[in-house]
Order: sequence, then structure tokens, then C-alpha cells
Amino acid sequence: MARRRTQILAADTPMGPFSPHSDGPVTPRNWECLDGTLYIENGKPYMVFCHEWLQVHDGEMCAIPLRDDLRAAGDPVVLFRASEPGWADKGAENYVTDGPFLYRSREGELLMLWSSSCGGVYRQAVSRSANGTLLGRWHHDPKLLLSRDGGHGMVFRTFDGRLLFTCHQPNQHPLERPG
Repeated sequence: MARRRTQILAADTPMGPFSPHSDGPVTPRNWECLDGTLYIENGKPYMVFCHEWLQVHDGEMCAIPLRDDLRAAGDPVVLFRASEPGWADKGAENYVTDGPFLYRSREGELLMLWSSSCGGVYRQAVSRSANGTLLGRWHHDPKLLLSRDGGHGMVFRTFDGRLLFTCHQPNQHPLERPG
């Protein structure tokens, strides 16, 4: 059975062409996984990804350690589950994790932007590491960053230093696009 998995691709230039970096995914072969994002903490690379709700019903945000050559270096660790935030639909049959993006604030706080479906609406959330590390305990902001129709959020700095947020919206097929 074919599964969604996360694989690393490489190219000589940002324009490609891209090809597989290794033989197969860095996520477990028997897991449904998506939305991998590279995160480096104290020189150690990790792939942060979603263990799909389609397989586990309560989507998991996970991290797998990588070797310096970006191949898997151990077993994945569950950082948190989609049902944990106070705003999650309690008693739902399924809980979605989607689109992790990690960001360290100017104050040194480790934040994760991530998406979930709540009440049939795609939402953008913020979670914070209690001890500032990837493998620490995660707390979930009670207020959503976007309470409807926004997901896969990221932040970046412009060349003049402004901090901007981008996400994809609308989220109805076939209208999806970066916003």
C-alpha cells in the first residue's frame, strides 16, 4: 500500500532540477506523513512533520533526528497531538495536524505555527515550547492566529528587516493559493 511520506530532495540551484537526496523517505515507511520541515537546533538537524490523522485519527506533530547527511538517525518523537489545544473540537472523531513551521522569536522563544481543522474550518495556530527546545513540552495559545480559512503559515524577514506572515488561503479546491 502506497503511503504519504516525507522525502528530502536536492539540487545545485534553487531553480532545480531536484532529485531524491536518499533512497526513500526520512519518515517511517509504514506511517502516513506529510509537511516535513527542516529544523536545526544546536547544530543537530531534525525533520518536523505531521503523522497523518488519516492513520492515527488524532494527528501528531512529530520530529525525527537526522544525521549530518540528512538521513534518519533514530525514531520519531511525538511533540504533541492535535486534540491537545483548548480550542480543539472535544469529542471529534478526527483531529488534524498540518503545516509545521518553527520560528525563534527575538526573545529566544521557540514557536511553532501549524494548522488544524476545527469545526470543519481550517485554522492557523501557534504553540510554544515551554523550555525553548524542540523536544520540550509544548503549550498551545488559546487564541488562534487565524480562526478561519488559513493554513500552512510561515514568517520571514524582508530584505529591509520587516517580519511578514504568509499562509495559503482560500482553502477550497480548486481555489487554494498563497495569501
